[in-house]
Amino acid sequence: MKIDLHDGLPFVSALIRYHELEMKLQNVLLDTGSAATIFSVDKVVEIGLKPEKDDAIERMFGVGGTEFVVSKQIDSLFVGELYSHNFCIQLGMMQYGLEIDGIIGLDFLLKTNSLIDLSRLELRPPHKVVID
Repeated sequence: MKIDLHDGLPFVSALIRYHELEMKLQNVLLDTGSAATIFSVDKVVEIGLKPEKDDAIERMFGVGGTEFVVSKQIDSLFVGELYSHNFCIQLGMMQYGLEIDGIIGLDFLLKTNSLIDLSRLELRPPHKVVID
């Protein structure tokens, strides 16, 4: 998958499947400094992915400060050729001063054994052959 740079930051698109519905999000930050994958609750509510009264509220810490999130299990998360089924994501308000739909964190990157090729601006699985 091609990585797009916006203001010097790496962005990809992601596809979420949840209860037989799916949504493609175009503006997702690729962030190896984020331990968890998080999506904007305002974006994914359209497919019924939202906090519910029995969900545990957690506190996330980062360079930008603190945010309260809820964990949700989704059916699948696809980022280009990379995917994970029954993956746990975080839902939050994501008010970081950037217009983003979500963050692909280290949890997804490690689980999918992702390769980030900065010379080609690509995110890909480890088995994909690249010919110069």
